[in-house]
Amino acid sequence: MLGLTQQDLSDYTGLSLRIIKSIEADKGNPSMSTLEKIADVLGLEIVIKVKGTSIDPII
Repeated sequence: MLGLTQQDLSDYTGLSLRIIKSIEADKGNPSMSTLEKIADVLGLEIVIKVKGTSIDPII
């Protein structure tokens, strides 16, 4: 889609090719820092939502 190879992504993020391959194969457990590097290169934003929580304002 973007025309990036795994090697390109590795080069642009500074992450090893091994890490990129393991994440793509769903074998890795990347840190938030690793995900941020990949997201930055791909122009993505990471959003974390906590399911089933509701915070009521304190009055």
